[in-house]
Amino acid sequence: MLATKGRFRTSIRFTFFFAIALLSQPTPSFGQKNAPPKSSLCTRQNTLDTINQQILGSRTFDKTIPRIAVLIRAADVLWPHDKEKARATFIEAFDLAAQDFKENGDVVGRTSASQYAARIPAPDQRYKVITAYAKRDSAAARKLTEQIAQEDLNNVDTNTSAGIESSRKAADKILSVAFTILPTDEATAITFARSSLRYAATIALPRFLFKLAAQNQAAADVFYIEALSAYGSTPMDQFLYLSSYPFGNTREAGDMPSTAYNQIPEGFTAPINLQRMFTQKLLARSQMALEMSAETVPNQRWSDQAQMWMALSRLEKQIAATLPDLADAAVQTRDKLYALLNPAVQKRATGSIGNDNPPKKSFDERVEAAEKLTNVDDRDRDLTFAITGSSKDETVERIVSVIDKISDAGVRESLANWYFFFHTQAVLKDKNFDEARKLASRVTELDQRVYLFTKIAEAALKENEDQTQTREMLNAIDADAAKAPKSIVTARALLALAHLYAKIDTIRGIEELASAVRVINNIEKPDFSQQFVMMKIEGKAFGSYAAFQTPGFNPETAFAEMSKLDFDGTLSQAASFTDKSLRSLTTIAVVEPCLAPAPKPSSATKPPKAKP
Repeated sequence: MLATKGRFRTSIRFTFFFAIALLSQPTPSFGQKNAPPKSSLCTRQNTLDTINQQILGSRTFDKTIPRIAVLIRAADVLWPHDKEKARATFIEAFDLAAQDFKENGDVVGRTSASQYAARIPAPDQRYKVITAYAKRDSAAARKLTEQIAQEDLNNVDTNTSAGIESSRKAADKILSVAFTILPTDEATAITFARSSLRYAATIALPRFLFKLAAQNQAAADVFYIEALSAYGSTPMDQFLYLSSYPFGNTREAGDMPSTAYNQIPEGFTAPINLQRMFTQKLLARSQMALEMSAETVPNQRWSDQAQMWMALSRLEKQIAATLPDLADAAVQTRDKLYALLNPAVQKRATGSIGNDNPPKKSFDERVEAAEKLTNVDDRDRDLTFAITGSSKDETVERIVSVIDKISDAGVRESLANWYFFFHTQAVLKDKNFDEARKLASRVTELDQRVYLFTKIAEAALKENEDQTQTREMLNAIDADAAKAPKSIVTARALLALAHLYAKIDTIRGIEELASAVRVINNIEKPDFSQQFVMMKIEGKAFGSYAAFQTPGFNPETAFAEMSKLDFDGTLSQAASFTDKSLRSLTTIAVVEPCLAPAPKPSSATKPPKAKP
């Protein structure tokens, strides 16, 4: 999924290798379907007491966000057993989150000080609480959502650019809740999504529609009609977010404030009735626009008339194919709109349409074109983009030879690391373990190399490869990890390593868990809340960024898994974290299965009754 603000500038490239909502992450739940571990400490009352201790202990935390995380987890686990206490804990977390937002607002981080640095919004903690609360009490969570969304808009004029941006943020955050709960509670997700329709439309709307369609297209079609009614009269930079769904297109028909490639669900059927509704509305809006001036509205990149022309141009073939009775009207309206645009806008809009499907160049053609550039910085940029956009079928030798052509040593090193990191994962998907090991060994960043080797070992174990060879790899990972920087990536790798060792050697697995704790204790402000790490290549004329997913082994999941093997030992390890929030979160993860009901004993087969 690609995402930018407006269209890409040639000097900046973002590549996201995951689909994830940044505004909210699912609240993990561990061990709920497993039998309670065997330990004298693993009792229902001990567990409830322990969780309540974590709630009280969170009030000694120096930082608000870690405290919120602990309260959310505690409330979620307590809910089936002490609803009143759990609700109070959710509200306590929400009040903290509201205060945090009041003091800090929306926080946006940057990957570096470079002018090309990627901007990464931090999650709004209020909506993290709401997402977890909605799974337990959707009505109460919705009330909180409506309350804060309205509060955020009270102090701004929604007719100004700042007001519209605030409205977009509100819609995005509400839809982020809907995204998260959709897989487990479709009805509640739709209800949340419906409440977002009061705010400005954003790229999150078509993404939600397609995600909903993946599991229930009939429901998605109905929700689309509601959205069309809500946004039918809005400016084109909102209305045209409704252009992709009915046609099953990967992008919107206009040039939007933000764009992304929509993931079309397998088996999706483009609904012709919705195509007709959308096209008729677009034509009606266009007829009204023909009576108005074509001057660009201040603070907008495009006038509505220009957006309408681009939309009708991009949809022309599809309208002709499925709505032939509207085809002539669409073409005539498009041509009249074009005549209204001033020459500069005509040229710019025509150029935008022309950029939709640029001629595809082969890797060699892109390299050849880059080498002809006389400006060294531009040449480095285009060679870099040729490599980051290359097919996995290009040979390693060919890629390395092109990397060597780059003048900037820093770019060469970053690009080589980038290439081998992602190419290793592509090869791993094909289960070519030997080749993946060779490629991973060429990754220069030690923590990233260790991470790759753990992924290879995990995949190899699933394929039942020779345990001797797997153990040798795990030993090699352990040796590399000892030399790697003490980072979140290294810590995740060590947690995964502990789990992998435990599958073939429980004692060694527990030892590695202790090693992971020691590494984490040496990281200043360890933060495992994000399930991805940003990689970057920054030259003098460009920046290229990729987020690689690091799912699975955060401390909570690792400790939950290891507690199944050694409950008392894992609980003791959780207590050894110096970071208070990690200590609480891992403790909750370890003890949560103790609240699961014991499995019912299987009834023995009764002997047949003796015949009288």
